[in-house]
Amino acid sequence: MYKNKHQWARKIGFGFSPNDDIPLDINAWNIEQLNDEFPSFGLNKVGLWPEKYNFSIKQRFERLDKHITYRNKVQAENIDRQEKNKRVRASKKEADVDKYDVYKLWNSAIYDNDIFKQRLLHFWTNHFTVGGSNGFRNYVIGDLIYNVIYKNLNGSFDDLLYLVTSHPGMLDYLDNQTSIGENSKEAKSLRKKGKIAGLNDNLARELLELHTVSPARKYSETDIRNTAKVLAGWGVFVGDFIEEFNNHKKWKNISGNTKFEEFVLAPYVKGRAEPGKKVVMGKTFPSGPKALRKLTNMLAKDDFTAQHLSKKLAVHFIGENASKGEVKVIYDTWKKSNGDLAAVHRATLKVAQATKNKKFLWPSTWMFQSIRVSGARFIKENESGGGFGRIQDNGRPAYEPLGILDEIGHNFWASRQPDGYSEKKLDWVSTEHLDRRIRIASRIFRAGPSRSGEEIADLLDFSDRTKLVISKGRGSEEKFIIALCSSDFMEV
Repeated sequence: MYKNKHQWARKIGFGFSPNDDIPLDINAWNIEQLNDEFPSFGLNKVGLWPEKYNFSIKQRFERLDKHITYRNKVQAENIDRQEKNKRVRASKKEADVDKYDVYKLWNSAIYDNDIFKQRLLHFWTNHFTVGGSNGFRNYVIGDLIYNVIYKNLNGSFDDLLYLVTSHPGMLDYLDNQTSIGENSKEAKSLRKKGKIAGLNDNLARELLELHTVSPARKYSETDIRNTAKVLAGWGVFVGDFIEEFNNHKKWKNISGNTKFEEFVLAPYVKGRAEPGKKVVMGKTFPSGPKALRKLTNMLAKDDFTAQHLSKKLAVHFIGENASKGEVKVIYDTWKKSNGDLAAVHRATLKVAQATKNKKFLWPSTWMFQSIRVSGARFIKENESGGGFGRIQDNGRPAYEPLGILDEIGHNFWASRQPDGYSEKKLDWVSTEHLDRRIRIASRIFRAGPSRSGEEIADLLDFSDRTKLVISKGRGSEEKFIIALCSSDFMEV
């Protein structure tokens, strides 16, 4: 179906910009998309993405700790509230990392050449939802996206599942740091003081229901509870990581070096863990931190996980009407490769290239495609030519990328439900959502696209009916908006 290379690049990526080299052999290009290493470009491909903005997990917590320490100091000072708030806001602005993370998401979608990997990154980021909003969690969401998900797109699903489940962002988002084994040392100590301590099954429930086997597996409430017991002891409030690290001597002074990264990547507090063996879906797991990896391995290899995720991939790249046969191609590959994501993603490409189904694009996918395909310089350099750039709106005060993603209703850093953003067309076609796209399309036009609405319609083989509607637009901006907000562009 996808003989039009520009349409194909939109089906599985973000499209080709006017400056991209169009591949002569699309099949060879497909292979390169998965196998090759691609640089992460900086603003408008002016050099590479600055390394100083690729924060390590340690740097993220150091910046957060510096802000928390300063905030506590200011709040203890005898100054008026307005001055306190001013100083705290300035400290937070200096320490923030999420603005850089979001800029990288924009830059990668608009300028990088690994557009299929970037779409996969968005898919898996949505599958393993970690919403922000608590002020501290946003410091680590970018680490989950770039240092865990992106770096493991060609790895095995069992590795990815364990790394995501044990990540401080996921543990904090689903409140696992509040989960204390009922027979743990800490629970017993708290009960002596007249306090209540027990399991929180949020992460356990979502690990089974959303991340792996799905309710089709017909697991029991006992399975969920025992999964929560395996998870008990894992996690620390993101804002308390450095304090917790300093309180646990076993993580310090090993061969003269601190082991903060190890603590962050394995935030397990034995005193909160549930002792003894646990049985989940008929399999017995031992006590201790190694049980989590054994559990995630079992879930990753379960047949229901293969079924669930094969269908999710098909729906994301093919559309809601993906056939059972198309899903089966991905599923068969999953089973044969034992969850090798590189093989699974290649199978996804294969069925997407042959399908006749269309996919209604997420708001952010649509927006990034609109910017890239039109050639609009929506992200511009700073006046100084120094930093990583900012988003501007025709000379008016700068708009933050987070704010624009919020405006369009599709922000991976926003507070949201664990099941992520919907893949259903009906959830994105309201008058309100269309109005948001119209406003964004207008901004993109004012950023100076190098392709007009008519040129986009010709490039992407729009229907004669859509081309006729575009031709009747009053002026170039209206024609541009009609093109981007047509069904021919919003579905591919």
